[in-house]
Amino acid sequence: MRPTIESPHVRRYTVSGERLASGRTMAIRTRGWMESNPSAFFEIVGYVKAMQGRRCGRVRDRVAAFCVDRGIDVGGEYAFDNTLWAGISRYAALFDPSLVGDPLRFRDSDIDCYGLLPVSYLPELKPGEKPDGR
Repeated sequence: MRPTIESPHVRRYTVSGERLASGRTMAIRTRGWMESNPSAFFEIVGYVKAMQGRRCGRVRDRVAAFCVDRGIDVGGEYAFDNTLWAGISRYAALFDPSLVGDPLRFRDSDIDCYGLLPVSYLPELKPGEKPDGR
């Protein structure tokens, strides 16, 4: 497995073997979705960006409705996968750091314990670097 990209969210809970394994599974699934859906990712990022400065309620729910309207599959025809959303939202925050805090607010997720995997169309996100580029 290649080195991971640190999550933009600072987790509050302790890394355990179980959370690390779960985070690895999440990272692999999310990378698979990201590699298969680059245009959908950028559509989602654009939609989230449009929410900045507006009180929009729960971003995840808005994005889920947006994806249904656009026919973007994020976990199934009638479902929106929270596991994938945890990863997609973190890639979005790394791609556009201005999204953190408004509108993206993160909760702890096992993916934060493992990190994100490199995606071919986001080469500026490099393994081993801190989210701020250090």
